[in-house]
Amino acid sequence: MKILAKSFHGASKTVMIIVGLLLLLPASALAQDGLTPLFRFPSLQVQAGSELRLKVYFHNESDADFLGELPQSLALRFQDNGQKAVLVTAVEIESSPEQKIAPGEFIAKDYRLEIPNHYLGAVEVALAESPETAVLLSVKTSLPQPEQDAAVEVADTNQEDQKKQEGQEKQDHYPSLESLHSLYQPYVVNLSAYEPMFFLVGSDPEKSKFQISFKYRLFNPAGSLSQTFPWLRGLHFAYTQTSFWDLSSESAPFLDTSYKPGLFLLSSNWKNRPDWLQGFFVQAGVQHESNGRGEEFSRSTNMAYIEPIFVFFDPQTVLGLQLRPRFMMYIDNDDDTNPDLADYRGHAELEVKFGKASGLVSKTLLGFAEKGVSVQTDLTYPISKLLKSNFDIFFHLQYTNALAESLINYQKRSESLRLGVSFVR
Repeated sequence: MKILAKSFHGASKTVMIIVGLLLLLPASALAQDGLTPLFRFPSLQVQAGSELRLKVYFHNESDADFLGELPQSLALRFQDNGQKAVLVTAVEIESSPEQKIAPGEFIAKDYRLEIPNHYLGAVEVALAESPETAVLLSVKTSLPQPEQDAAVEVADTNQEDQKKQEGQEKQDHYPSLESLHSLYQPYVVNLSAYEPMFFLVGSDPEKSKFQISFKYRLFNPAGSLSQTFPWLRGLHFAYTQTSFWDLSSESAPFLDTSYKPGLFLLSSNWKNRPDWLQGFFVQAGVQHESNGRGEEFSRSTNMAYIEPIFVFFDPQTVLGLQLRPRFMMYIDNDDDTNPDLADYRGHAELEVKFGKASGLVSKTLLGFAEKGVSVQTDLTYPISKLLKSNFDIFFHLQYTNALAESLINYQKRSESLRLGVSFVR
């Protein structure tokens, strides 16, 4: 009996290995054909045991046309903090004929998969053979309203698929203008938010303020260079623009605007961090800042900086704390119009952010300079919580008591209370 049990155990293990290899075959074949699959979930908060639709983008990174069928299934690896890894098969929702994908173009295809029942909290999901595609899901036992809507959408999709198979409904491959434009923008997946984006009106309208910001990943994470030098995946171009707007004047002029292009390198999560620390990253870069004006109104500076980033996160309560000190060195500062900017901006900052992922978040920025300490506190809350998920923006309250908030008046301390909305917090 022991011999039989041992043989059965060995055979079972062999079968599991063979099944795992078979699951990996579609992704391997795609890699050989020059296709890179990237996927997107309808929501980053999911319910254990639920069935979801997964949209996968197949990007042709080779120099030749891809001609062939897209895989009927894909293997995804689910892994939690306890290092429990499970392979889950995502199955196509609708079979597709042979596809032709030109170099640099992509095609999207929908798959269906079931979230494993035994996961709870933060779970990393990646294509089994492409760990660089990993995203972090929050798996819950109870289904929040957004996921209920997603589940209903999947159910409706099943009915629509059945109708299509029965010939009762004509399929529309491009239901929106965006779906057509996306065919010509294969690199938009590299573009993402950077610093907060907001529009705020001051209690004194003369001190109103708005900001836009983005970053762009320069190297394809699945490319040969990134595979050889993994740190290249963290190299980004960034741009932030902050404007101070006088809404009290009849012509509503901009009092000053800071233009801040930069280049930075962001590390991956440090693997040897302690168990109580969910994230430790390091960002280092260079940044130029100027107000785009001339003569005596010109202000400009350059700086190099380094930021260690500490993240504490509880997946059960979805509460997080982030500590982000920044150490700065000024390079080629303008000696004519702002030679003493460092005395007012300082060489060190500390950002403290605390809050719930789907609720109230508080962020405080402290600046330490020779001429004094500066502080800015931001409170943000999802408006969708108040208006039945109809608006995807944040209510934003900001208090500032700072030196050098704007370049034009960097030697003056500015105190203001602002209220408005933000799109990225």
